[in-house]
Amino acid sequence: MLQLYAGLEKPRKSWENKSFTQNPEQPSPTYLCSVKAASPKGSQWKLFLRLLELAKFQRSMMVLALSLTLLQSAMAALQPVLYQYGIDRIILAGKFDQLESFSLVLFGWLLVQALLGFSNSYLGERIGQSVILKLRQYVYEHLTRLRLSFFDKTPVGTAVTRSISDIQTITDLFSAGVITVAGDCVQIILILVCMFSMNTPLTLITLSVIPLLLLAANQFRKGIRDSFQDVRSQVSKLNAFLQERITGMSVVQLFNRESQEANKFESINADHRDANIRSIFYYAVFFPLVDALVALSFALIVWYGSMGMLHQELAFGELMAFIMFINLFFRPVRAIADRFNNIQMGIVAAERIFELIDNQAYAESLEGESVNRLQGAIQFDGVWFAYKEENWVLKDLSFEVEPGKTLALVGHTGSGKTSIANLVSQLYVHQKGLIALDGHPIQDLNLSQVRKQVALVLQDVFLFSGSIEDNIRLNDPDLPSQAIREAAERIGAYSFIDRLPGGFEYNVMERGLSLSLGQRQLISFIRALAFDPAILVLDEATSSIDSETEQLIQRAIEALLHNRTAIIIAHRLSTIKHADQILVLDQGRIVERGNHEQLMAHKGSYSQLYATQMTGH
Repeated sequence: MLQLYAGLEKPRKSWENKSFTQNPEQPSPTYLCSVKAASPKGSQWKLFLRLLELAKFQRSMMVLALSLTLLQSAMAALQPVLYQYGIDRIILAGKFDQLESFSLVLFGWLLVQALLGFSNSYLGERIGQSVILKLRQYVYEHLTRLRLSFFDKTPVGTAVTRSISDIQTITDLFSAGVITVAGDCVQIILILVCMFSMNTPLTLITLSVIPLLLLAANQFRKGIRDSFQDVRSQVSKLNAFLQERITGMSVVQLFNRESQEANKFESINADHRDANIRSIFYYAVFFPLVDALVALSFALIVWYGSMGMLHQELAFGELMAFIMFINLFFRPVRAIADRFNNIQMGIVAAERIFELIDNQAYAESLEGESVNRLQGAIQFDGVWFAYKEENWVLKDLSFEVEPGKTLALVGHTGSGKTSIANLVSQLYVHQKGLIALDGHPIQDLNLSQVRKQVALVLQDVFLFSGSIEDNIRLNDPDLPSQAIREAAERIGAYSFIDRLPGGFEYNVMERGLSLSLGQRQLISFIRALAFDPAILVLDEATSSIDSETEQLIQRAIEALLHNRTAIIIAHRLSTIKHADQILVLDQGRIVERGNHEQLMAHKGSYSQLYATQMTGH
């Protein structure tokens, strides 16, 4: 969960805000959502066409790669004809004076084929990498636009698999899939034309094994499709498990759960192994069968060809050409089956990616009424909110906060305090009622502009790997270094940062683990102050800080709250004595409201909580 939304969102550089029709080097993201992804039982053909559509921005490169592939395939198909000519017309004819010239032609022919092979391989990989670069960027930007309710229901490892592993799988579809298959098909057609034009009876005999091959290929295609779907599913489960356990390794070790978690991992790992073994089984059956059919075809050539040579109906060079033809014929046939592997894996991965992209249920709207500087008036009117179905966390909640005033929220764990903070910053969306900022329904306002003016400081501070200054600036070039340092001075954290190696350039490491909880909290306060928000939300922001640090922050908060609307959630009631209004929550409802003096005089829940904290009992 992000610690601060104020200043996080610069104008979005999402694909929807760009004109891709004017720039052929960019793919059109609108098509990503214009064709619905096929269901698991839906049309594989639609998915395939949708994948090809992704590469439209590489059209010129694909045309070049396809042309070179077809040329290479044609040269490979005609190569046996060249050998036949050399054997029958030069060697057996005794024209040895032409042998040197023929050898040079043959060398040049093979050299051009090699160069074409290099070009095709390079262009295919380049096209594939270019496509997944844009697709991965779009998927990542799509993930950043999803509400937190999506991540509540989706394991992190699953999202990582979609963004990295699944998209990487699509690379092979372009680099060793579609274009290469087209070349293989052309090579097969040209070989058949050459064989039939050279000797029709011999061609029919040697190709008599094709029906068996087609039957085996069809069974292979069906089996491998289902097995690859299973493999990708198991990869996702494996990534999700590892992500969660590595993140929570301290809990695993603290409660001596190493053996139990290892057993769970062994079970998931075994499922992954079994899924791969099932896919390997089809290869283990299919390719030896192809080899056996190739051997049978060679046997038929040798038998029938030898009979033809005995009756002087077949020249030696023609027989050699047929042997080469059969080898060249079955090589792309076998390769196409392998290419189908790449295409099928790409389609399976694409189905999962498009399923993520097409799911707009959790997508945040980038549209809305433009917001300049908020005055800071907050209104909740009959608000109902639930994280899951109708398990209501907030129930018919109503209150108002005037601009520049401070509202404090008090209550036991689970009373709904943090949910209010999440709704003000629009991390989640309420189901019923009205939430308004400056009198405007919050869902009608531009979300990006709202979040620029709402600072949310959480109890559990998350810092990215990088320098302290980068974690405060959050890559916003409009925030000067001087403003960061002035904010640190006002918070009272400048001295501790200055003592660190490198000062503001100190690397906080992943999740800020090189800093204490209190130091991370101070940095989150600096971040909030530096972006000068109109509304400040502090969610248990001083719970992880020692008494000395809390005194520094209390002084900084007084300056920070001046002429700024604030919502403070605190379990230390001494920190909210000066709040303009205090709400006491219980199970999503307001049970008491007033300022500190009024609530103490009322001698209700608030006074009991306050007395308990002051006496320590």
